[in-house]
This record gives sequence, structure tokens and C-alpha cells, in this order.
Amino acid sequence: MLNRRLLIPCTLALLICRPPAVLADTSASPAPARTPPPEIYHVITTPFCAKLHDRVRPAVAMILQTDQTIAKSPPLFNRYARGTFSAQDKGAGNFSNGAPAPDSMYAQSPETSMALQQMSYLVSPIAQNIIAAQKMLTTVEMTESTGNPSDDKKLAQIKDQLLEAIAYQSASLDLINGFVATQQMGELQHAGQEYISDLNQTDLSATKPLQQVTPGPLQDPNAPGIQQNPYNVDLLAIPGLAVGYNPLTRIVDGLHYVQAETAKRENQAGTSISNALLECNR
Repeated sequence: MLNRRLLIPCTLALLICRPPAVLADTSASPAPARTPPPEIYHVITTPFCAKLHDRVRPAVAMILQTDQTIAKSPPLFNRYARGTFSAQDKGAGNFSNGAPAPDSMYAQSPETSMALQQMSYLVSPIAQNIIAAQKMLTTVEMTESTGNPSDDKKLAQIKDQLLEAIAYQSASLDLINGFVATQQMGELQHAGQEYISDLNQTDLSATKPLQQVTPGPLQDPNAPGIQQNPYNVDLLAIPGLAVGYNPLTRIVDGLHYVQAETAKRENQAGTSISNALLECNR
């Protein structure tokens, strides 16, 4: 009887001290895993740093990409020069069209045609990048004040330095595109001369005179879609170039000169941008 009285309290004590997991029903499904709370990030910036990120950074990327495209043109000019030698025939009456033999850009060969075609492929990417970068720097957002006169002055300086670099890139584009357009127009002008005698020389101007096209009501002739760059490079100021005929080597030398001047402006802008980024990273 005494042993039974001691057994009941011991059994109750063991039940109380037993872990809850043991007492739980083993057939119940486990509880689903809890989803962790989302992490909240706070980005603190200034209008000056925001404009550097949103406007200046993509403009710089396009300017550097334009440099890479322009750098492909000098080797093509050299290839065109090699092609003129293969096309020269001193026995022909129109040898080099009267231009100096070692520096002619009028003699045609398969190599000159291929080099000219590859040069034409550079024109559109360069022009599109120049237009996009200039638009990026001349938007209304870039002209709005940041609220800090010191930041406005720094931003205006960076903008002017980049626009100067773009102006010199535009001069490179003028040299490349001008050469391509001139050569293609010369080929078109002299193409098919053997068929001129077979054509009926009828004057169409009397029956269908030319008419001057006027802009539409929704087209502003003074605003073609891009704000004018305040910086302009006069091609006649490039050493060695003149109005009219320019030997091929002078065009290449002028292109190298413009590339060097572009690099100077880009280095100045890079220093200003680096100093500005140091303030934004504080």
C-alpha cells in the first residue's frame, strides 16, 4: 500500500517534466516556415549628385563610345591610301585625275571602295551618339538649379567641358562624313558616262519646274529637335586643311589633330567629374 502511494506522485512528476514535443500528436503537420520581413533601404543623395548619375554619367559613356568609333577611321584612311596605289596606271590618260600620284584620293580600286564603304558605316553611330549625348547635357533638368550655388557652378563647368569635347567629336564626324560623301558623289557623278550618248537629253524643267517645299504647320524650322551646341569647331582652323582640294594625308593629319584636342577636353572634364564624385561619396 505504501509503495502504491509513492508511485502515483512520481508518475505525475515525470509527466510534468516531460518535453511538450513528446506530448504532442505526432500526426500533426509541421508549422510553415515564416517569411522574413523585407529589408528597407534608404538612399540619401543631393540634386547635384543625382544629376551626375542621371545625366552626366550616360553622356560620358556615349562620348567614350564615340571616341572608340572615331578611332576606327584612321586605319581605314590608310587602307584607302594603299588602294590608290593599286589603281594607278601611268599609261592611262586620266591618271589620278590630275592629282599628285602619291597622295591621290580619286584613284579607285576594290580596296578603296571597300575602305570607303566601311568608313560610311561609322558615320551613323557617331552622329547618333553625338546627338544623344548633347541632348542629355542640354535638357531642362540640367539647367534647373540644385539649390546650392557652388554645385550649380560645378555642374555648369562639367557641362561646358563635355560640350566642348562633343564639338570636337562633331569636327571628326565632319571630316569622316565629308570625305565619304565627296567620294561617293564623285563616283555617282562619273558613273555611267558611257551611256550618256544613248540618253535622250530632254529638258524637264520646262514641263515640271521645281517647287520650294514649305514646312508643315506642326514643324518648327528653327527647332530641328536638338539644341544648338554653343561650341563650334571651324574646320578651316585645323592645321593643314584648306577650302577645296585637300590631299588624303592632310585629312588624316587633321583627324589626328581633332582627336588630340578632343582628348584634352575630355581630360579636363574627367578631372572635374572625379572631384565632384569625391564629394558625393562622402
